[in-house]
Amino acid sequence: MTGRRRAAGLAALLWLLPFGLCVAAEQLVFGSFRSEANARAWAGELQQTFAREFEVERVHRDDGIWFRVRSPSLGTAERDALQRAAAARDMSVWVIRGTYERPGTVTSSVPPEVPVSEAPTERTVTALTPAVRPPGAATGSTPERAPSRRDGGVETYADIDVGLQTRTYPQRGLDGQDRFQPSVSVRLEYHRAWDDGRSSATLTPFLRLDAEDDERSHADLREAFYTRVGDAWEVHAGVRQIFWGVAEFNHLVDIVNQTDLVENIDGEDKLGQPMVQLSLVRDWGIVDLFLLGGFRERTFPGEDGRLRGLLPVDGDDARYASGAGRNRVDGAVRWSHHVGPLNFGVHHFSGTGREPRYLAEVRNGSLVLIPEYHVIDQTGFDGQALFGDWAWKVEAITRSGDGDRFAALTAGFERTLVGVFGSRADLGLVAEYMYDERDEVAFNTLFEHDLALGTRWRSNDLADTTALLGVIWDVDTDEYVISLEASRRFGSSWQAVLEGRVFAGAPGVDAALAPLQLLDGEFKSRSLQDDDYVQLELTRFF
Repeated sequence: MTGRRRAAGLAALLWLLPFGLCVAAEQLVFGSFRSEANARAWAGELQQTFAREFEVERVHRDDGIWFRVRSPSLGTAERDALQRAAAARDMSVWVIRGTYERPGTVTSSVPPEVPVSEAPTERTVTALTPAVRPPGAATGSTPERAPSRRDGGVETYADIDVGLQTRTYPQRGLDGQDRFQPSVSVRLEYHRAWDDGRSSATLTPFLRLDAEDDERSHADLREAFYTRVGDAWEVHAGVRQIFWGVAEFNHLVDIVNQTDLVENIDGEDKLGQPMVQLSLVRDWGIVDLFLLGGFRERTFPGEDGRLRGLLPVDGDDARYASGAGRNRVDGAVRWSHHVGPLNFGVHHFSGTGREPRYLAEVRNGSLVLIPEYHVIDQTGFDGQALFGDWAWKVEAITRSGDGDRFAALTAGFERTLVGVFGSRADLGLVAEYMYDERDEVAFNTLFEHDLALGTRWRSNDLADTTALLGVIWDVDTDEYVISLEASRRFGSSWQAVLEGRVFAGAPGVDAALAPLQLLDGEFKSRSLQDDDYVQLELTRFF
């Protein structure tokens, strides 16, 4: 067994060790809704407010179906931190308690939902007692939103976000690109629900105009879909965004949507994907079935853009291994469930891979790269287990179709220090190990044998001040990336987000040897060594 395989096995073993422990875990309920659409919208608001995942649970009662918005299983410290943050925003929550001997059955109790009067703003909230404020009603919790209109059981709301973004680079780019890159963005979200929330429609267009990079000036339909909810099923048809995964620095299993690379290099911004999704809700978990049509090609920075490779990519001349090209229909299935303190998902995807290979061609006397998309099969697992102040996370995949079958793994933990330094703030310590058995042959990732360390700061103040500082280090080449993401709200209608990245450890680019250096798979961040940047974005919510 090679040293890297031993390291991968050790990382997996360290993640699995805690499952033999006996722990007490709790969940916090933030409200129950008659409308599934309202519940999911509220869960999204909570996720944005508290920077953590929230779930929508279907509850069958004598008076009908309810949709409960709750946190995943929490340790004592995490529960206290979340309760304190909710109290600061004048939100009331209910605790579900359960004792877990090991992954298996859970004994828990929760008071029955008690209907309260409908909230007068934005969304209809039928909540646990005591009542939970609707989105936007709690001081400092979320920006003020456009009030909803309810007419004959029909509910609508609209939200417009306008952002001004600036990127500043200390140095000019490889091809002399400018050091200052301003842009503006507009995002609209419109939602309409009827038939007591069993039918709804969502529309979310997005537009960015960039002063320097024509390829970054683009529009996209992030979401435009219809939803129908049954007693134990849901159907979504249209353009949607789906996120899978639990890791902080490398999202291995997130494969449904294409990456919008011109928006951000971190891979978290996605293009809308046309699909039909059927969700089947059972006692033993949720099964999601996907038909994915209309393949979305990856976006790439243009010749005047920054954060690109040694050679520009001609995204308008994409090639496909499948004769159906972008018209090929892909498929995916995912089973998700929670057992004791463990929340997990298992998926299989078959279709056109979202990550292209590149063909080098000469255009007008210069080399350019042509993306080529191959058909792949990917099976993966993602899971998160909470034990007290510790959150253990893993994402693992095996894939075939773009070369020999390979396996990749991201595993790690986050430890939360509650009330650090005697304050109301929480400090999270994050560590993740990233492994790809292809090593230098891995054409689509920087992370084939890397260690990531980070710290997350949550002030738990009314301005929702948060910050994540991290470093990713390649233990073979000594390349590293330092990243900072921080955000803070100002009043009820403004938010500032600060991002920054530093790329170091790789040798510089020799213009005369650029084609040869392109073939060197050892130093994958070589082309980014001059692209350190600081990004500030100010967003106004209407």
